[in-house]
Amino acid sequence: MRCYNCNKNFDYEKYYGICPKCGCFNKRETQEERHGELHDRFGDDSDHRAEGACGKPGSYTSYSDVSSAGSSSGSASFGGVDARKRTKKKKGSGFLIFSILVFILGIVDFGTQLVRLAASQAGSGAQADAALSTAAHEAGESFAFQQGSLQVLEIKKLADQNTLAAMEEGMELVAVHVAGQGDGMYEDYNRLAPPYLEVDGVYHGMLSAYAFEPYGQMLGAFPVLDEWALMGEESCDGWYAFLVEEGTSEARFWIDEYDGSDWDGGRLLAGHYVDLTIEAEESGAKGGETDEQ
Repeated sequence: MRCYNCNKNFDYEKYYGICPKCGCFNKRETQEERHGELHDRFGDDSDHRAEGACGKPGSYTSYSDVSSAGSSSGSASFGGVDARKRTKKKKGSGFLIFSILVFILGIVDFGTQLVRLAASQAGSGAQADAALSTAAHEAGESFAFQQGSLQVLEIKKLADQNTLAAMEEGMELVAVHVAGQGDGMYEDYNRLAPPYLEVDGVYHGMLSAYAFEPYGQMLGAFPVLDEWALMGEESCDGWYAFLVEEGTSEARFWIDEYDGSDWDGGRLLAGHYVDLTIEAEESGAKGGETDEQ
């Protein structure tokens, strides 16, 4: 079918009479309306049998059989104008509905974002509360820790610049003796978080086991502990090393407890600390001196 508005040929049935090019709605003409239009265009004496054949093969309808051809043609013409108006109205209504839907979806999305933000803040608050949870213990006390227990036994000064010339001036090497019990299962992710030492409000991280082990063997603080000390083990007994300011006499040993719900530690449960007094330098600081519980 040819569009009234832009003269583009298109499939009337496929597009339901709506031109895919301009969007105009086209009314399909009846055979009588088509004859009337042809008579208006070519005159009464025009022979258009080919147009008559659009119905049944060999059929022909004369002008005299259609008494209202002119009015039919006029109706078709005005029908096209009305169809275009109706198409514009439909397009306007569709845009309005689309705008309303977009507005509603925007409100729903905004509400969803608010809910997620509130949930995230609640989760962060809960985790912050867990991070602020602390537990104090005495030196030598055995306390529940993850899938087992820990004991923080003592802290000793191992060396200063007089002992190790390579040590930074004004610093000294100390080691904390820790023993623990575990369930011996790798599946529990029972890793020990790296501990830290608090001195006068300043936090000092532990020396890596790799860096400290040669000095630990030489200075008698052996074996050296790391985060895997209780992973798949039933017990551990060894030392953590720290560098602190020379002359330090008091220190607070911290170690964080996690729930072991994931391979990287999981959720923080509590921070455990033990206040310690640094003993004078001695030789032969060895592991295995745990209190039997």
